[in-house]
Amino acid sequence: MIHEQERETGAVRGELVPVGIFAAIALTMPFWFPLIGGYSGLDTKILIFVIFVLGFDLLLGFTGYLSFGHAAFFGTSAYTTGLTLLHYSSDIIPAMLMSILVTFVLALLIGLLLTKRTGIYFAILTLAFASMLYRAALSIFSDFTGGDNGLTGLPSPTLFGQQLHGTAVFMLVALFAIVGFWIALRIARSPFGLMLRAIKSNQERLAYTGIDVSLYKLWGFIVSGLYGGVAGSLMVIYEPYVATHFLHWTMSGEVVIMAVIGGVGTLIGPMIGAAFMMYFENVASAWIGEQWLLVLGVLFVLIVMYLPGGFVDGARRLRAWIRHRRSGTDAQSPAEKDTHG
Repeated sequence: MIHEQERETGAVRGELVPVGIFAAIALTMPFWFPLIGGYSGLDTKILIFVIFVLGFDLLLGFTGYLSFGHAAFFGTSAYTTGLTLLHYSSDIIPAMLMSILVTFVLALLIGLLLTKRTGIYFAILTLAFASMLYRAALSIFSDFTGGDNGLTGLPSPTLFGQQLHGTAVFMLVALFAIVGFWIALRIARSPFGLMLRAIKSNQERLAYTGIDVSLYKLWGFIVSGLYGGVAGSLMVIYEPYVATHFLHWTMSGEVVIMAVIGGVGTLIGPMIGAAFMMYFENVASAWIGEQWLLVLGVLFVLIVMYLPGGFVDGARRLRAWIRHRRSGTDAQSPAEKDTHG
């Protein structure tokens, strides 16, 4: 009993420490972010994509399923939020609840169809579904979505009658990001997360033990989609406009790059990747000029080739190198003393 309590206490501390550090960094962004060239509003956008990439990492990093169509959840949720704000109420609570419900149904339907596939087939099919939704938004549903112009004319979002803008929106997004990170950590360290890792390792062997692998894959896909849905809804609250880009395949490509350059399967790595890419796209690009995409592409290729574990792997290697240097220095010190003596 004592050992179990100690284990539980250690697990709680193992979650509270990284969540506390992330909360401190996120909540203080308005103070230190301008010091590195960031502008007001970009910090909110970064945290939105942090939520998006967290869900994506739960799918790719833990389950091993690469999705090229996660924009389907982000964009569908954004349109649902925008339409609810426009036609029902400017309050964000019904808009977000409706967007989460629609995202859940969409993830369930797509998951039932696609999680039976693996590898490149799964990746291409997710891309196909997202592309179909994108074309539908521009054609079949253009009367509702605004077609190429996107969904415009949305009212300013409110919460309990109070308008949300500036700092209020940032605090709302930061709260969702902190809770989202905590939930992702809980999932990663839970029996459910262990099953997702087992699926990534060898799902055939896991199925031989009698475990319903398809059910775990489906729920992993749904949870990942819900993270994308929350991010898409918050994006419309942050900026009351729904762009067709939210459903485009390039949105899916961006979240893939964020996860890979940060470090797939680490949760913290993809969040760093999201912050880096959004900063690079919106701030560093002003220094580099129009060729920022070329620079980003070269950087991405170099990371994939020489640092496949992303920034997290780079930090791990750096720590190991520093430890090696220190241990080497400590080992040489007695010898040097004898020589001098």
